[in-house]
Amino acid sequence: MVVLYDSLQIAHKCILNSFYGYVMRKGARWYSMEMAGVVTYTGANIIQNARLLVEKIGKPLELDTDGIWCALPGSFPENFTFKTRDPKKKFTISYPCVMLNVDVAINNSNDQYQIQSGKRIQLAVNALSNFR
Repeated sequence: MVVLYDSLQIAHKCILNSFYGYVMRKGARWYSMEMAGVVTYTGANIIQNARLLVEKIGKPLELDTDGIWCALPGSFPENFTFKTRDPKKKFTISYPCVMLNVDVAINNSNDQYQIQSGKRIQLAVNALSNFR
């Protein structure tokens, strides 16, 4: 789960940065100031949603284009460790990062995708839509 959400966060950042760079290139086939505006709007919404989430539990200190610095109460868990069936193995996550990554995944992922099976194309829905 951690790898999924960390990967989603990195993927969102890479896609937004790459898409913005492409649509702002004058020689690009899909050059569009409007699309560049949508990209920056989406990035701003992600940061604003992170700020709202952090304000519920702590204090945001600094926001910038790709992250948020915050002060969280000492009682708030920095890490959370899951116990597995194998007593020798443990699974630890950075709780604040996972919370923010889940928020990005829920609010900024397209839950629909297509699967082609032979000549048929079928619409599928991602499991993340179950969180909404």
